[in-house]
Amino acid sequence: MTLAHAMDRPALRRIRDHGSTRWIVLAVFFAAAWFALGGLESATLTVMVLVLYYAAAGSSFNLLFGSLGVFSLAQPVFVMVGGYTSAYLFARHQISPWISMLVAMAVAGALALPIGFIAMRRSGTIVTALVTLILSQAAPPIISAVKPLGGTIGLYIPVKSGDNWWDMQFATGVPFARILLVINVVFIAGLMWFARSKWGGWTTAIRDSEAAARATGIPVLRVRITMFVVSAMMASLPGVVYAQYNLLSNTELFLSMSALFQVLVVALVGGVDRAWGTLVGAVLMVEISHRLSEAAGGRPGIGPLTFAGAFLIMALVLPRGISGAWAAFQARFPGKDSDEATAGAADGAADGNTAGPADESVVDDRQSAAATTEGARRGSD
Repeated sequence: MTLAHAMDRPALRRIRDHGSTRWIVLAVFFAAAWFALGGLESATLTVMVLVLYYAAAGSSFNLLFGSLGVFSLAQPVFVMVGGYTSAYLFARHQISPWISMLVAMAVAGALALPIGFIAMRRSGTIVTALVTLILSQAAPPIISAVKPLGGTIGLYIPVKSGDNWWDMQFATGVPFARILLVINVVFIAGLMWFARSKWGGWTTAIRDSEAAARATGIPVLRVRITMFVVSAMMASLPGVVYAQYNLLSNTELFLSMSALFQVLVVALVGGVDRAWGTLVGAVLMVEISHRLSEAAGGRPGIGPLTFAGAFLIMALVLPRGISGAWAAFQARFPGKDSDEATAGAADGAADGNTAGPADESVVDDRQSAAATTEGARRGSD
């Protein structure tokens, strides 16, 4: 039985309409946010830059953890790769940060390939988490020992007067916020497309059962390594912009314990089963942390403590994050929103995956996998 046979024509039409609505909402959000950023005060704009930075960096974790269930602690390292690549090329060779974005993606991908080959060969999350944790802890002393990268001080980016788009230097934070907004929208659009793609179906099948995925001919290891490399390339882009925004790149900026923790928490709070999850999580966490710090009179440690508390709440109460909890609520209490819940289930959101089987080929793959597994069991008997 295929997806077309499992659902009637009105249901399929509602799913298509739901998919179109998502793209319209994304376009409206982009246009509204673009103009809204231009009217913010300086203090609020600083907060929004941080929100959009965390959201973009967390999207790379969203892709990997949401699709394959792989918990990688190396994403901030790849963010740092973007920052150092941009700062080094600009400070030493006067190369534009826009070109550095392409170079940073290539460097991050090249670094992620051998790491992914080691970390992703075995199923489960323990090996990957350990390998990436070692990488995140080993990176700061290694980078600090490299003199061309500024040692422990890092690299300062030369300042040029006025607004200069080619050099990505501006008198206000508005252009930086808008650049990060574009990156976020591109990431969200990519995750929405990925959820309904062939590769999205493959990652869901691998996450559910690697044995069944192999039985259907899915190249499991190639898919896992490719996803790790792509997520690393994604992470490098916000690192380039954030380094230019701070006119600095060092390990404290990107790989302090709080920075390492915050990038992951925003994705977990928002929910990795939705393309919008990291953006929602970043808005909530940065705003709550900012408000609590103000209420505490600016005492140090309030921000990291807020993120730590949110992590515990997510782990104990809402393991699927806010968006995952909402999807579960819709599934438990169907009503007027049942059409939306059905459409959401079709793209894999309701079962906690970023990537869901949304085409007939994925359904057939799973049925073939089940038949193959059953045949193998009977043959062994």
